[in-house]
Amino acid sequence: MRAVSLAVAAVFVFVLPGWANAQIPIPPLPPEPIVPASTPLTLPSADPGQEAGPGHLAGGTEISRPLQPVATPQPPPTTGPRTTGEIRPTVDDRDPKPGKVLGDWWDTDELLIWWPKAAPVPPLVTGSRGGSPLLGQPQTTLLVGHRSIDTQDVAGYRLTHGWSLNKDDTVGFEGRYFFLGTRTLSEFVTDLGNGRFRTIGLPYQNALTGRPDVLSVASPGLSSALVTVSTSSRVQGAEANLVGNLYAGPGVKLHALAGYRFFQVNEGLRVEQTWLQYPTATSAYYQTLGMVADQFDAHNEFHGGQLGLMADLHRGMFFVEMTGKAALGTNYQVVTIDGATHLITAANPIPLMQSFPGGVYALPSNMGRVKHTVFAVVPEATFKVGLKLGDRARFFVGYNFLYLSNAVRPGDQIDRTLNPSQIPLLARGGPILGPDRPQATVKHTDFWVQGLVIGLEGRF
Repeated sequence: MRAVSLAVAAVFVFVLPGWANAQIPIPPLPPEPIVPASTPLTLPSADPGQEAGPGHLAGGTEISRPLQPVATPQPPPTTGPRTTGEIRPTVDDRDPKPGKVLGDWWDTDELLIWWPKAAPVPPLVTGSRGGSPLLGQPQTTLLVGHRSIDTQDVAGYRLTHGWSLNKDDTVGFEGRYFFLGTRTLSEFVTDLGNGRFRTIGLPYQNALTGRPDVLSVASPGLSSALVTVSTSSRVQGAEANLVGNLYAGPGVKLHALAGYRFFQVNEGLRVEQTWLQYPTATSAYYQTLGMVADQFDAHNEFHGGQLGLMADLHRGMFFVEMTGKAALGTNYQVVTIDGATHLITAANPIPLMQSFPGGVYALPSNMGRVKHTVFAVVPEATFKVGLKLGDRARFFVGYNFLYLSNAVRPGDQIDRTLNPSQIPLLARGGPILGPDRPQATVKHTDFWVQGLVIGLEGRF
C-alpha cells in the first residue's frame, strides 16, 4: 500500500505542474524598447553599484567588438514621369520635322482617264436619196462634218519621281512623264445595202465657178463607194523641276516649282474612198476600181520654262493637294498634207493601172510640209483628294486640266475650195486649168485635255 501511494504521489509531482502550465495562458512579453541607430548601446552592469558604459559587458568588462548601428532600409524609388526633359507630342510623318518636309525620295503612279478637245471636222461627206448630194439642198444630208466624230475618253499613265537635294530636306528635284494612248476614231458611209442614201458625194467650193459643187462617188446604177473618215491623236509630255519648300506647318505645306516642260500633240485626219464604177452601155467591157486617200497631219511640240505652286493640306488621314503651273515657251508646228489616187480599169486583154498624186482635198497645189514656230503658253491645274495609307503612302483621286494656247489641228488645214481640173477622178491626168486651189494655209487654234486622275503616292 505504501508503494502505491508513493507512485501516485510521484505522478502528481511530475504531471500536474505540466498540465497546469498548459491550461494557464502565458502573458505576452512586453515589447523591447527601440533604440535609435545613432544612440550607443549600453549594457547593464553585473554590479548594481557600477554602470556599464558603451561597449562594455556587465561588471565593466570591455567587449572585443562594439555593436554597430543598423541602418534603416529605404524603400526603392518610385518610377514617375521624367521632368528634366521637354515632353514632345507625337507628330505625324508628313508634318514638318527634320527629314520630313519633302522626303528623302518620292514617287507617284497615276492612271489617267482624259478627254481631249474634240477634233474639228469640216463638211466632208453628204448623201441623198436620189439626185445630186449638193450641200445646202433640201434633199441633201450632211453625213460627216461640222462636228467631231466622237468624244471618247482616252486612257493614259503618268509617272513622277523625285528626291531631296539638301540635308534640311527643303530643296529637291522632280521628274515627270505622261502619255495618252493613241486614239483612232472612224466613221463609215456607203450606199451598199443602204436604202436611205443612194447617192454619196464629197462637197467642195468650185474655184472655177465660185459656187458650191460636189464630187459624186456613189450614184444609182453608175457607181458605189465606201467612204471612211478617221481622226487620230497622241498626247505626251514631260517635266523637270526644282522643288523648294516655302512654308511647313502643322497640316500645311507650300512648295514652289521651277523648271522645264515638254508637251507634244500629234493628230491626223484621213479621208479614204473605195470607189467602183459599173459598166455602161457605151463601155460594157470596162469596169474601174478606184482607191483614193487624203491625209492631213498636225504636229505640235512645245518647249519652255515653267513656274508653279503646290499646296498640301492634311488633317488626320485625309489630305487635299492643289497644284498650279504655267509654262512659257515656243511651239514648233508642222503641217503635212498628202494624197494619192490609184485606178485599176478592167480592160481587155490587160487591166489598166494608173496612179495620180493627190486625192480630193489634198491636191498638188497644197500637198507638202509647212513649218512654223510660235509663242505659246501651257498652264496646268491639278486637284487631288485622298487618304493616307500608313505613314508612307497615299491614295487619291482628282481632276487635271492641261491647255496649249497656240496649236495646229488637221481639220482646220483643209481648204475646201478646189480646182476640179486637179482632181484625178475627174481630170484623169488632164491639163490643169485655172487657179491653184486648194492652198496650204496654216490655221491656228488652241488645244486642251482634261479628265480624271487615280493614283498612289509613296514618300520615304
